[in-house]
Amino acid sequence: MPVIFSMIMVLSGLLLWTPDLSFDRLKSFYETPQSQLIQTPESLVFSEDTDPNNELAPTVVLIHGFGSSLQTWDEWVRMLKPRMRVVRFDVPGFGLSSAPVSHDYSSAADLLRLEQFIDRKKLNTFVLVGHAMGARMAGSYTAKHPERVSHLVLLSPEGSPSAPSKGSEKGVDVVSSPTYDTPFYFGLIRFTCPKWAVKAILENAFADQSLMTEQILSRYHDMLRAPGVRASMLDRMSQSVDLDLSVSLKSITTPTLILWGEEDRIIPLGRLQYFKDTMPSAKTVVLKDTGHLIQEENAEDALKAFLTFLGKESVI
Repeated sequence: MPVIFSMIMVLSGLLLWTPDLSFDRLKSFYETPQSQLIQTPESLVFSEDTDPNNELAPTVVLIHGFGSSLQTWDEWVRMLKPRMRVVRFDVPGFGLSSAPVSHDYSSAADLLRLEQFIDRKKLNTFVLVGHAMGARMAGSYTAKHPERVSHLVLLSPEGSPSAPSKGSEKGVDVVSSPTYDTPFYFGLIRFTCPKWAVKAILENAFADQSLMTEQILSRYHDMLRAPGVRASMLDRMSQSVDLDLSVSLKSITTPTLILWGEEDRIIPLGRLQYFKDTMPSAKTVVLKDTGHLIQEENAEDALKAFLTFLGKESVI
């Protein structure tokens, strides 16, 4: 990042203090008739369920990525709700879900919290979809609970080691390298969060930056100012490490689809090869003219691939 940008960030940290927005203010703006607050042992989870009283409907669970919130799936929900029951939630520490009381952001803790949420929702068999960080969580859940996941869909998944892997010992995945490589001054986000800085970061997630609307930018900016989110992000970044997930991924026999944006600058397309090697039976689709936020930038093509994978009508 250019030196001048770094200097501006430091200056912003000193001059542009950005307090959290209140939960009630954000909830009143972002909640819908489908919104639910689910109490789990570690967190109060903000979620949405398009058909909570229909336990027999085909169900899909959507998990967002790092720094995001359940609204990243808005277009998917709009298109899928006539066909399926759609459940989505803010991962604890993001959006309007409270930070986990343990402040533990390890992969094992993420998996446990996902298990607790799904159990509280009393979901039996479902399609599981995750983006980036959420894809790592979805893969871990499927490896442990194959009987509950009918189909697994991974969008630009985290989990491919960015440094040479140390392999596995006795079936246990081994640490490879830090997951999030950010400059030291990123810690200033705890105190300042100017909208222009959020825009600069978010632009990297789109291949076509004109598709990053003011509404999308405002939503990401709002959710970064949700209570405790910036502190939780910094905690997660300090704890998160890449793992060689080959042991757990190779154990997955669930039908799997991997979607990747050809122009992803956050988790580059080159990482796809790791998943092809590790999960050779998985179907892979690369979306042209698409960046990291597949579900927002190219929802239509992504959903066509998704519905084709499920064996449903692909015309949306």
